[in-house]
Amino acid sequence: MSSTEREKTFIIPLLLTVLLTALMTGAAEIFHDNEIIFPEIAALATGYLYAPKRAWQVNSVRMFCLISGCAVIGFLISVFLPWPLYLKVLVAFIIAQMIYIYSGTTLAPLISAVVLPVLIGTRSVSYIFSAVVMTLLIILCRQILVRAGIREDEPFVIQKKPDREAFRGVLLRTAAVAILLIPAISLGWRYLAAPPLLVAFTELTAGWTPKSEKKPLRVILLLTGCAAIGAASRYFLTVRLGLPLALSAALAVLVMLLILRRTSLFMPPAGAMTVLAMLIPEEALGAYVPEVFAAITIFMLVTVLYRSRAK
Repeated sequence: MSSTEREKTFIIPLLLTVLLTALMTGAAEIFHDNEIIFPEIAALATGYLYAPKRAWQVNSVRMFCLISGCAVIGFLISVFLPWPLYLKVLVAFIIAQMIYIYSGTTLAPLISAVVLPVLIGTRSVSYIFSAVVMTLLIILCRQILVRAGIREDEPFVIQKKPDREAFRGVLLRTAAVAILLIPAISLGWRYLAAPPLLVAFTELTAGWTPKSEKKPLRVILLLTGCAAIGAASRYFLTVRLGLPLALSAALAVLVMLLILRRTSLFMPPAGAMTVLAMLIPEEALGAYVPEVFAAITIFMLVTVLYRSRAK
């Protein structure tokens, strides 16, 4: 492969990922509706477009159906389930876990599609519209990249039906999340249960990210650093200078993608952690990073202990 071709395989997916993120946040600004911002779109674009190899065992049809369907489920739980927030989020997480292990895929971002609208109290169908449209755009971009020879048309291998180990993983994740949700809800430390962290926790404990599990400190630093990049970009560019949020998001995602390439640690949740900083209340920016650091450290510790016992 020539140097020009290598640059194309890097630059074009990078630009598409940045553009899709800017498009989503720009639409939220234009229509004055923050619920259009679905941070997991950055994760999907990172794993389906930007990563040299597709991040999950999934195909486009299943991706569309799972993300769209889970967005609807999350919206319905948020709007119609008349329970305390703690129980609503926990129920959403359990439902997402069951969909995940029975989906025949490793598409963990579907978990965020269910949990996010419940955690933030979504009441607008614009969340569903955004998830559907942006997922379709990512799939379309993937097809363009494959036809242009920039990405391979990788075969999809359906995953085996869940076994006892899969259910043990669900119980472990549910117990850990149930404990962290207590301070997250009762003390208002919401980002201990940030949906991208729940996705990362699922990916790590599901056992199909061997490179990540061998680098726990790098995973902690990567996800915390990306949260900090998103928060800093929004604070300095949008809050302090009054520049468009789309510009803050685009710059933050660009830096995040360059870091992933530099570290060769292509973890899609890093993209969602970056963009989530564009959605949270402005006054929460200061607490966002330390809460993310605390939560991912706990999740990583649980993961290391769980994986070591599994071996």
